Amino acid sequence: MYDLKCKRKGCTYNKNSNCTAKVVEVKKDTGCNTYQPSEKPIENEVERIGQPPIRKDIEVDCHADCLFNHNDICSANGITVQTCDNVSCPNCCTYQPK
Repeated sequence: MYDLKCKRKGCTYNKNSNCTAKVVEVKKDTGCNTYQPSEKPIENEVERIGQPPIRKDIEVDCHADCLFNHNDICSANGITVQTCDNVSCPNCCTYQPK
């Protein structure tokens, strides 16, 4: 995956809207299972403007019934994870039903 944007406030892995987790797991309901609340959320959320991708080799394990899910691996060029539709947990907002 080339581009993984995280717009979820308060996540340990969110660094200037870039996800720094080694592997991201998207649950069947499109929730981000990798989300970890940060003890220092201000440091992780320096700004909300999307930054250039910091890593090109991130793997996204996907368990959702999504168009981009191929054998439980996300094949999209990039995804955005954020709180969608007034849901409290972060979700993959790139999700497209099959």
